[in-house]
Amino acid sequence: AARRARQFVRVILDDGESRSIFMFLLLNLSYMFVQIAYGYITNSLGLISDAIHMLFDCMALAIGLVAAVMSRWPPDESFTFGYGRIELLSGFANGVFLMLISVSIFFEAVERLMHPPEMNTHRLLLVSFGGLLVNLFGMLAFNGHHHHHHHGGSCSHGHKGDVSHDHGHGHGHGHHRSQNMQGVFLHVMADTLGSVGVIVSTLLIQRFGWTGFDPLASIAIAGLIFASVVPLVRDSMHMLLLRLPDHSQEEVREAVAQIAEQTSGISQPVKAQFWPVTEAQIMGIVHVYIDPNRANAADEIPLCVVELRKQIARDISSTVQACVSGLQDVYVHVDVEDTG
Repeated sequence: AARRARQFVRVILDDGESRSIFMFLLLNLSYMFVQIAYGYITNSLGLISDAIHMLFDCMALAIGLVAAVMSRWPPDESFTFGYGRIELLSGFANGVFLMLISVSIFFEAVERLMHPPEMNTHRLLLVSFGGLLVNLFGMLAFNGHHHHHHHGGSCSHGHKGDVSHDHGHGHGHGHHRSQNMQGVFLHVMADTLGSVGVIVSTLLIQRFGWTGFDPLASIAIAGLIFASVVPLVRDSMHMLLLRLPDHSQEEVREAVAQIAEQTSGISQPVKAQFWPVTEAQIMGIVHVYIDPNRANAADEIPLCVVELRKQIARDISSTVQACVSGLQDVYVHVDVEDTG
């Protein structure tokens, strides 16, 4: 067990993404206890809710850490596509988690707004500023890991493979936004907003003496958190349901149109099924029916049915690879229509 633990830590420290999560998790845990203690001492809902949210953040960071490590595991007999999609699941879970937290903070803040409590703001600013510094450090650490660059495919060119089977490998390049890292980043951003809210509400309480500013700040922060998480939950849910991104849908439509236009002898509409494997990679199946007589009509030397199917499969595979960005694999199935 100790050996496995050392191996797990070594894997974490060897990767920049998982290392960032691990280091911030340790820092977050340490400061969380400070916030909880001072929150109860000062009776600040903002500080207590921020500390509780930081506890959930530690759970989210742990989930994100495990997902970041598992996503690099190689395929096996049980998970033949690998473990890359666990990052989608982690991002979705963290997003839903944040939504529930923001709703909980909202209702608790409304209750305290109707009955503003007595608060001791002594040293509250100091603790809040400390939390803000911790969270700003986290935002800087994670900001470089959740960006996205998309390099679209172009159907204006293609390359013919020399393979004789109807299975092609695409080559997608570019950095991709990890849903897992985006979920972690949003947790850190929510903590940062919480710290800012506590600081602002504390200054207002000290200036005007009304403790209702504390739950008001919590309501505003809960709304911002909920709104910021909606895109993550929506996008990760779409990918878990195997929905293609909008740009990939357009590329697939263009590829299918080119296949129908350029492939001679197709007797039925082209059937194409594509789905995302990870945020950066997609796979697909293209199924066509051909009439050998029509397909060979323009050739001086007609091909036998077997060679004709191979040639059409190679052409279709090249077209799809040229059109669809982020393509990991495409399987082309060519059937001969029974002309009876």
